[in-house]
Amino acid sequence: MALLWEVGAEALALGAFVYSGLALDVLRHRALPDTTEDPQWPLGVAPPTHWPLWQILSIAAGMVLLITLLRAYARYRTRLANETLIQRITVDLRTALYDKLQRLGFSWFDTHDSGGLINRVTGDAGSVRLFIEGVVLQLIISTAALGLFLFYMFREHAWLTLAVLTVFPLQAWVLIRYSRSIEPRLQSHRETLDRLIQTLQECIIGVKVIKGFGQEEQVKARFGERNEDAFDARMKIVRTNATLLPWITTLGFLQIAVLLLYGGHLVQIGPAAGGIALGTLWVFFSLVRQLAGQVETIVSSAASIPESMVGANRVFELLDAPVEIAAPPGAHAPKEVRGRIEFEGVSFRYRPDAPLVLEDVSFVVEPGETVALVGPAGGGKSTIFNLLCRFYDVTAGRVLVDGVDVRQWDPAALRRAVSIVFQEPFLFSNTIANNVRFGVPDAPDQAVQRAVQAAAAEEFIAASRDGYQTIIGERGLTLSGGERQRLSIARAILPDAPILLLDDAMASVDARTEVRIAANLDRVMRGRTTLLIAHRLSTLRRADRVLVIERGRVTAAGAHEHLMRGNEHYRQAALLQLDREREEEPDEVESPEVVR
Repeated sequence: MALLWEVGAEALALGAFVYSGLALDVLRHRALPDTTEDPQWPLGVAPPTHWPLWQILSIAAGMVLLITLLRAYARYRTRLANETLIQRITVDLRTALYDKLQRLGFSWFDTHDSGGLINRVTGDAGSVRLFIEGVVLQLIISTAALGLFLFYMFREHAWLTLAVLTVFPLQAWVLIRYSRSIEPRLQSHRETLDRLIQTLQECIIGVKVIKGFGQEEQVKARFGERNEDAFDARMKIVRTNATLLPWITTLGFLQIAVLLLYGGHLVQIGPAAGGIALGTLWVFFSLVRQLAGQVETIVSSAASIPESMVGANRVFELLDAPVEIAAPPGAHAPKEVRGRIEFEGVSFRYRPDAPLVLEDVSFVVEPGETVALVGPAGGGKSTIFNLLCRFYDVTAGRVLVDGVDVRQWDPAALRRAVSIVFQEPFLFSNTIANNVRFGVPDAPDQAVQRAVQAAAAEEFIAASRDGYQTIIGERGLTLSGGERQRLSIARAILPDAPILLLDDAMASVDARTEVRIAANLDRVMRGRTTLLIAHRLSTLRRADRVLVIERGRVTAAGAHEHLMRGNEHYRQAALLQLDREREEEPDEVESPEVVR
């Protein structure tokens, strides 16, 4: 519809020029009746020759006015149709980008910074809009208009039209040279913008660290450097534009010079001798100006092609990125999950060129069993959780849930069967209630309250200004670390999933709060398969078994009491942890004798 209305508007513009030229021919004929021919009216519809001059000119002027009003309406409908199309495409494209981001695996995010991704969804998606609106539509419209205008010009006088068109090859050469020069500069500018956005994002997220270490000036200087890099990259684009694009306009004036020189000669000899009328020269002059405008539009569109294509390439690089973690045909999605977990000779590395994080790990967790993972940092404990949820696929071996390889599960069904508390709690800028019910959006208020009570979070919620409807700031920064962790625990409890994963869930809470949470968790974990990463001895003693993970291997396994008696390394680490807990909360920690 946009193209139809635009072509109609250009046809009406041609009609306005024709009637304007007709008025000039009428004036010239009345002034020089013996030396000029009768004006040729469009479609052969002419007023009587005995009419006064003012009546004939009024008809021509009235037609110009009517055509102009119709053209204004056509341009209005063109703009409306254009914007409807473009906005729909932009919205659909951003939705598609967001949907793709949700389906990509963690390994993809490991190699792409968040600033660049944000720029792709916002800035680069706008480049696709620029390509559709400023290139595709404009090129088609301008081509249609050029075809319409050139058809009329060739019909009126082919040699004059060819003379005017001799300038076009020079304009095409300038465009080709421009396109080759601008593309690498545009790519460089996009990359500097990615770095600028990434630096800005880090400054906002890490504001406490920046202020805590008094590094405001250093961070400001780094942001200034990134800003200057973006400025320099943009100025290279501007200099290229300023050097080459003005030549298009200059060559357009050369067209007018050719028209006046050759067209004036044709007017002088007149139509009878193979020339043209004065009105026809006026129409040619108007159309050459329109052609120049269309050429400038094409030049502008051509100038937009490299920039829009750089952005579009980045958008489609994201849209075309392979989804590594996807549901296979006939994916396993049972209605009931028992919760049996089995690792069979699992090895894993995060990148093909990286060392193994897990190496030949094997263990079984029976339904309803609670198993604690303990070991030094970097040993691979959190990686076990990532593989169980299929955030990544194993490098070798198998991970099975209820006897089925997780790669044969529907990922959504698998993750619905698992509730997880991450080591670093993340909360959304929303109400407390909505953060807790994030995994079960339609959960009733009573269920939310029970989950909150189980996580020992009811006291600080009651003390909040709006209770459960209190808005949490971005990433939950308005809460303490312990409060964020307790809401994360409540969020994991609410879905009542058959498998519960706790990644050092008690790390941010004090010993007194841990006792309260642990008592409630004992009830919650009853009947569920629970894997927990823990260091506190009180948590380890409640586990049915403890797996010691060191350097990617299971080096010891058994109940806490068994490991205290039979594994000297575990015993020394446990006593050292006991000393730390006694220093933190001396009244809440059990005596060494009880621990032993």
